[in-house]
Amino acid sequence: MHGGNARKDARKAAASCARETASPYDLGTPLPRDYPYDPRGRRLADGALATVILLRVAAAALAFAGLAWCTTWWAATSLGAAITAILCIALSALVLGRGLEYAAGAAFGRASLRLEPNVRHDYVLRAFRKGRRSAGTTPRFLLALARLDILRGQPRLAGDALARVDTSNLNPNRLKLLYLLQTVTAIQLQEDAHNAAIRYAGITGEKSAGFPPDSVVIGWAQDAADGRAPEDATMRDVCASALQPRRRRPFLAVSLSVMLAHCLLFAGVATGVDATDSWRLHLGYQTVAGLLTSMFMVALAIAGVVLLARWRMRQDAPQTRGRKVAQVVGSCLVVMAVTCLALVVAIGTIFATDGTERTIARGVRSDSADGRPYNYVALDMENGYGAARTTTYWRTRDFIVMQEWSPAQDYDTKAERKTTADSSEAGTGTTDVSTSATESAGTSSSPTSSNASDSGTPDADSASALADQMRAVARYLQEQGIVPGASEPALDYDAKGHAYASLGTQSQTVNGKAVEVGYELRDNGESQQPSGTAQELVLERTYPNGGGDAELVGFYLVDHQTLAVTDENRTSW
Repeated sequence: MHGGNARKDARKAAASCARETASPYDLGTPLPRDYPYDPRGRRLADGALATVILLRVAAAALAFAGLAWCTTWWAATSLGAAITAILCIALSALVLGRGLEYAAGAAFGRASLRLEPNVRHDYVLRAFRKGRRSAGTTPRFLLALARLDILRGQPRLAGDALARVDTSNLNPNRLKLLYLLQTVTAIQLQEDAHNAAIRYAGITGEKSAGFPPDSVVIGWAQDAADGRAPEDATMRDVCASALQPRRRRPFLAVSLSVMLAHCLLFAGVATGVDATDSWRLHLGYQTVAGLLTSMFMVALAIAGVVLLARWRMRQDAPQTRGRKVAQVVGSCLVVMAVTCLALVVAIGTIFATDGTERTIARGVRSDSADGRPYNYVALDMENGYGAARTTTYWRTRDFIVMQEWSPAQDYDTKAERKTTADSSEAGTGTTDVSTSATESAGTSSSPTSSNASDSGTPDADSASALADQMRAVARYLQEQGIVPGASEPALDYDAKGHAYASLGTQSQTVNGKAVEVGYELRDNGESQQPSGTAQELVLERTYPNGGGDAELVGFYLVDHQTLAVTDENRTSW
């Protein structure tokens, strides 16, 4: 029994010893769950990793949502335009997601710079072990960990991290930093630092990187070999200041990614929708998004030129005067070209939105096959200066695109209407002012009628007069036995704004079948008679429960002054 306990204790001791001797930088060996991370560094690293994951999921969801949204209209466009729209919209979501991810990383990185070396070391170590790694990022993590190990007095851990760095993925600046850290680590461990110092001197770094002179580092190695090692504090200060991480700007990253994503989205949607005959952009979105796109294009061009110039300055490459002049001239030409393209976009946007967009109904479900609610929109456009204004009708479910939808005209109470000879429109009786005289002369043997244009429901005075006239005709028809009942008709308006009055219903036998028949009076405008101005009203027979189409029963004139009713003795237009 005691022997079994002894073996268990031995295994535990061996495991503990292995954990203590195992390197935290060995990715092949997982760290124990109770690894003593600093709580502040661990929380910051976990917050950064969770933010990055959420942003990637959001970017993917946004891309899929954009592609699903495209399916509503890309079938109506050409193949090339559809492919362009899909690529631009997907790339827009990708750019926005990557920009926000970069900005989040920059924000967390700036927050970590304010931490003590021990806390920041555990932040970097947690991100290194749990985060995404690649052949390019792994050496940078190890260099950061080695520097922090030197700053917190752990040269052996620093040497272990430096021994794992793959130099094939390092640029000259980081390679020079590697040899500097190796020199300092060797001196602190009382090992030969001469080779590392010679390699350090053989690399040319940026002047602005803060590296100590080559002679100083070689002097450290020589002094250490002679038993006169420099002070640790001096070497730590040099390691802390050499090749400091650049202070990335999260706000700039977010701004540039949002501007680029917007330009790509607008280009994709405009390209795809403009290639269709049955879809178009909302006028408001097209105006605002087009002007923003033109401004963002200029801003992106200027930002790109400035960032490229700063990158070239950091390279410390020899610059002749001719080369500098060529770079300045080329940058100016690029900005000018992008500005001209932005002006074309802005001008095209302004002239393409010359019209008025009116919402005439909201949340309509009855006309859609999918049962989803749509908003109906009327678009009043002028074809040219002095030309007649035309109205087209659309339906929409968002603020970006809308689909042409002719049934929406039934909900427009402000549109100008014209009288037609079609019996389905017989009860409306309203025409445009410019065409009322010629159309009524060709369709009526009575004196010429002049119909008022219907731009909405009448005012209170005209509505009251029309109600009196309809009541007079209703009493006349009831006395003649043409319509049933003795109730007073009430003036009302249909969806198009046409005035009418219901005169009741009754059961009649039609073709041997009992059906319900209703009667309605409809206004057909004013008519000039020898006795003065009269109002023309039309009597219609309807079938509320089906069984037949609406039929004309008669036309009646009502004197405006005396309300005398005259039967025109005709039943057709």
